[in-house]
Amino acid sequence: MTTRVIPTTCRECSVRCGARVYVDGDRVVRITGNPDHPGSRGAFCVKGVNAPIAAREHADRPLHPVRRAGDRGGGKWRRISWEEAFDAIAEGIGRIKAEYGATAIAGAVSNHFVSRGVAMTQLLRSIGSPNYMINQDLCQGCRYTAALLTGAGAQPGSELPKARCILVIGKSPSDSSVVQWMHIKKARKAGAQLIVADPRRTQIARAADPWLQVKPGTDAALALSMINVIFSESLQDHEFVANWCTGAERLRERAAQYPPAVGSAITGVPAEAITKAARTFATTKPGCLILGHGIDAQANGVRTTMGFHALLALTGNLDREGTNRPAKQQSGFRDYFGIIGDPAFRLPGDIERTIIGGEQYPLWSGPDSWSKSSHNPSLLRAVLTGRPYPVRGLYVSGVNIVCTYPDIRNTIAALRKLDLLVVATDHVTPTAELADFVLPKTTLLEEEDVSVDQSAPCLAVVQRALPPKGEARSDVDIAAGLVNALRSKGLLDFELFPWKGHRDFIDFQLEGSGVTFDELCAKGYRPIATGYEEYRKKGFRTPSGKIELCPERLERIGHDPLPGHVPPGYSQPPAGFDLVLLTGIRSMAYHHSRFRNHAWARKIQGAPELRIHPKTAERRNIRRDDWVWVTTPGASGRALLRAWITEDVPEDVVATGMGWWYPEIQGPDHGALTFNIDVAIPYGPPWDPISGSAEARNTACRITRAEPDEIPGIPGIAG
Repeated sequence: MTTRVIPTTCRECSVRCGARVYVDGDRVVRITGNPDHPGSRGAFCVKGVNAPIAAREHADRPLHPVRRAGDRGGGKWRRISWEEAFDAIAEGIGRIKAEYGATAIAGAVSNHFVSRGVAMTQLLRSIGSPNYMINQDLCQGCRYTAALLTGAGAQPGSELPKARCILVIGKSPSDSSVVQWMHIKKARKAGAQLIVADPRRTQIARAADPWLQVKPGTDAALALSMINVIFSESLQDHEFVANWCTGAERLRERAAQYPPAVGSAITGVPAEAITKAARTFATTKPGCLILGHGIDAQANGVRTTMGFHALLALTGNLDREGTNRPAKQQSGFRDYFGIIGDPAFRLPGDIERTIIGGEQYPLWSGPDSWSKSSHNPSLLRAVLTGRPYPVRGLYVSGVNIVCTYPDIRNTIAALRKLDLLVVATDHVTPTAELADFVLPKTTLLEEEDVSVDQSAPCLAVVQRALPPKGEARSDVDIAAGLVNALRSKGLLDFELFPWKGHRDFIDFQLEGSGVTFDELCAKGYRPIATGYEEYRKKGFRTPSGKIELCPERLERIGHDPLPGHVPPGYSQPPAGFDLVLLTGIRSMAYHHSRFRNHAWARKIQGAPELRIHPKTAERRNIRRDDWVWVTTPGASGRALLRAWITEDVPEDVVATGMGWWYPEIQGPDHGALTFNIDVAIPYGPPWDPISGSAEARNTACRITRAEPDEIPGIPGIAG
């Protein structure tokens, strides 16, 4: 039988590598990277090789719509048709609208950068609700909010191999982005300088010259001290700053408060190392900046990011060869984020102003915000308390919020209190276990999509390799079916979902671009023609058209408009909490809570791990592979993690990842209430005053060795 080779895009994480899928008949035989792809250039990871096949063929995958047949979380279901599901869900939405109004219906989706994000927002907006939750408050949210303010939200992408100096903050690309890691190694081989700031001695930190071992949550002070050196030694790009930046003098005054000696006292990095790093980044051109999620999910994340944006601007490392480049767009193409922000697809202003969280966080949840989504903790509180108004229904699409939001107990309590919970998913997660309706979603090998890949940049295609199994449907097709059912019952307040199905949506995206979906499928991508220094014609995406180092917009709503250090909460811990917990460590085997039910991933990492310095472990009588309880102040639970003894973390720091659950553990939470670190972390306060992000990345904690009788006996895991 002839093997078909399908050029496509892997979407099993946010990196989105170009891929080739090899199909024999009705079977995918292998998946590889695509060396022709202009962004990833053949780079590929273990997720891309294994996850698409495992997800499609998984024995426990839901293939038909089902309705809860017993108590919520009881695991009893009744199979129904799509027509029954849509009709019953529409009736449930109608009851909620009649009693509480449209704003009492909300949604949850992973992010704005997938088609399910548009499907979610436009379904809810058609009902008349502005409320939905996204995961970006914990990952990228602070960075994107800062980009909205400064105009400097540029990415290095495929410019990295051309860079002569690379500054990496709070990211370990070897664990999270094979593409960036490949590009960095290529640049290093060509002689590029590499500066890495991270509390942990990661793989990239070991390759750096220098590694700046900052204390957790002190990155803003590092940025300001480097800015201090650049100003005091007149190392800035004078032409760029004079012509394309505003607020430079006010930033100079702020940075004067952070000479290297002060920065050293705050960050723990030697003053001479800060000075040398600043000189290197300012004088070794071109330079690239990589910001990771290590500076997100912090109570000072936005202003920290603003500090590093200022470093980019002061050194002129924007939209030039080998530097960070602003987002590029294909003329006439409608990307997901553009549709969500298009006035033609938005609700009236008086409704948008009721978004939960918008009053307190107008740059996150308000009509003029980056995300236009709800503040997640505030929406969950609305479910539980009815404040600021009731939320009684939730539609969850392609995200496992029980295992990805901090304070798992609170999330479960909120889901149990809902009158209607609908979950569209490709596997039965702890979130789906609590649903009234589970709707079977397609997996990657069964889907089609077109999006902009900024790493190249190019239009990137997802092609269907095989037909959907069972009755699975795409997110857009599911939303279209719900919209039709709601329309038939007179429950749509607005016509903001004009697509008949997913292919119709793709055609809508492409209709002004001059290219068809079939044409794109021939190669799997299409480069976007761009030049350098386009800001000289178009300006930057700010009110002034320049990079705003001191955004007046921030000042007008009562916030400090400059970067600044705020001591992290752990700096004054309650008695007994003598360590700092770092969360968010990535693993190439997983993406957030996904793939915990895949055998290939569990062979790579079979348990949640807590990285502990040998001296810290010795003082607590903890040995390698012991099970350890982790507790933080104010948390409603504690987490059980397996000890990984390593000198790659400081003595006063322990570190772990997130997202753990075990499908084989009985009960609706599948072990998340025991093994997931989010059970031991509050969902704020404190919150970042600008974005509302919770301080979930670095918190005070204590650890104790678990006694044998405290460890659940789970074959292959513990006991």
